[in-house]
Amino acid sequence: MAQRKKSKTPTKRKMSEMISEMAVGFLGVGDSIGERQNRLNAACTAWNMACGSPLVRQRQLDQYRQGYLRFNPATSPADFANILKDMELLIERKLTLFPDDKRQIVDARVVKDGDSFRIEVASAALE
Repeated sequence: MAQRKKSKTPTKRKMSEMISEMAVGFLGVGDSIGERQNRLNAACTAWNMACGSPLVRQRQLDQYRQGYLRFNPATSPADFANILKDMELLIERKLTLFPDDKRQIVDARVVKDGDSFRIEVASAALE
């Protein structure tokens, strides 16, 4: 009978748990699944940005700024400043809480679960 080999790498936490921890207080805002999904998308974008080098991260954040304004031209300057502040805070939280986890989030969904919501996250390791 073949024996199972033990992995030499430690078991990693579920990405859904880690995103929930990183974005605590940010993800729970919103009355609809759509609003919560938008916040989850932003948190996942921040996670992925945080996985890059400081130079790459800054370039991606600049691209995010430009893209957000292009697709949301009616956003007020005050709202846009708050959105950028949230993204920067999420990136910092990821770097503080999970500095060595470089997995990229490839899909994330908010799912209604009875009277509450849960998130499902798929990730991929980049080498």
